[in-house]
Amino acid sequence: MRFLTKKLLALAAFAAPTFAGVEADSTDDFQRFSAVPIIGYTEETKYQFGAMAIIFFRPEFEGGNATELDLSFYGTTRKQVTGSISPKFYFLKDQISGELDLHYDNWVGNYFGRGNNPDIDDFRKFDRRTFYLTSLTESNFGTKQWLKDFRYGLFFEINYTDIDLNRYHYHGNLNRPENTDGWRNGIGYHLSMDTRDNTNWARHGYLVQWGHYFYNKGMGDYSYTHQELDVRGYTEFIWNTSMAVGLLWQRVDGNAPFDKLAGSDGLKRFRGVEKNYFYGNQAMFLQMEFRKKLFWRLAGDIFFEGGKTGDYFSDLMRNKWHRSLGFGGRLALNQKENLYARCEFSWVDFKNIGMTMYVRDAF
Repeated sequence: MRFLTKKLLALAAFAAPTFAGVEADSTDDFQRFSAVPIIGYTEETKYQFGAMAIIFFRPEFEGGNATELDLSFYGTTRKQVTGSISPKFYFLKDQISGELDLHYDNWVGNYFGRGNNPDIDDFRKFDRRTFYLTSLTESNFGTKQWLKDFRYGLFFEINYTDIDLNRYHYHGNLNRPENTDGWRNGIGYHLSMDTRDNTNWARHGYLVQWGHYFYNKGMGDYSYTHQELDVRGYTEFIWNTSMAVGLLWQRVDGNAPFDKLAGSDGLKRFRGVEKNYFYGNQAMFLQMEFRKKLFWRLAGDIFFEGGKTGDYFSDLMRNKWHRSLGFGGRLALNQKENLYARCEFSWVDFKNIGMTMYVRDAF
């Protein structure tokens, strides 16, 4: 079965040491950087080898958010390579915030066909090369006095993708996906209401955000829109455990490439599967997670997730849920900022085992 982890080598990523640095001539404990190796194994990637590092910059004021620069790179024995540079920034006493993601993939992937009920053993193998730059910048100028937790922002994406479906022989019944190669460039707006006490590991508050993004042939090769409603809540639970719940709804209209439709991403929403294992014009995800700090730099979590897709809202409501139950371990990269790397195992649809490695929480 796919996603069944034959070797639990991912545990080495958390057994390996984390390297952290502080200012040598400072009397406080502000952490300047953190780094951790990536050593793992999944059915999608086979063996993984690489590293991730984060550089932290001192906040502008006491209690403010720290600007970060995330760097990661790893390759696999399945001839997959990925790398990213992702700064998260805060300016003018946190009145302006944002994040960039400069990303490159040279990836071997699998296409399971469109719909909510894929056959996990029937897929078309392909090669994909992707380069993209995404940016989201938010502010509370003009709104802070009367709605202090409200922020508005601008989103844009520059994306070029080349997908080769001819390199590998396929003898099944899946049709080739339409709309694969080319530029996917878009712009849109983003609104949010955020009362969380921490943007990495929140223990109180809520986040409600709405995004509406427009992709047009005047900017690239495709014309479509992407809408997204993301609702999250956080509270304390028994035994000093924090509980997080989340709901995500996505809708894509127009002539979108198959890999840009609404569906599972395998990292944050419905962990433990390949990206777009199930997908369509609309998707919905429900999540619940319990997180607890243990000792030293270690923490753990257990979670439940449900997800489904459909081409129309009535189709979405009628389709059956995919379900996943899982647990994971976490290693603190910056304890003061509550920033953790995580490795998690999922029991997908109570049939298959999947594994996820990522920095920061899923939601």
